[in-house]
Amino acid sequence: MIFLDSSLLIAFKVANDVHHKEAELIMAQVAHGNYGRSFISDYVFDEVMTAIVVRGKNHKLAVDYGSELLESVELVYVGPDYFREAWNIFSEQKKGDLSFTDTTILAVMKNHEISNLGTFDQDFQQIRGIKLITN
Repeated sequence: MIFLDSSLLIAFKVANDVHHKEAELIMAQVAHGNYGRSFISDYVFDEVMTAIVVRGKNHKLAVDYGSELLESVELVYVGPDYFREAWNIFSEQKKGDLSFTDTTILAVMKNHEISNLGTFDQDFQQIRGIKLITN
């Protein structure tokens, strides 16, 4: 299983993103089932749609991509339990490197026993038990 972070998903769709080519390679592996089931959260979905519209200035691309994601990955909603766990992780950080959305990812991954994380966000390197998939 793999959780797909917004940094990977955005880089995959935004052609001028510095990680675009790398994201294409990773997403090809994901599409071939190399990591099993793929997950995103509603928080990550929000980040991706917003970034596509803001950076790409392309609402249609965001809608098309959003529809594609909703059909191809498992969407996990950050409800009260995940929210509270994410808040605990967020508030207990020593350096504060992780955003709140990042801590929701950790809560979802823990509860779904997901160890692979497709991301270009290096702040996750400090987290034990997570394997960063960065090609």
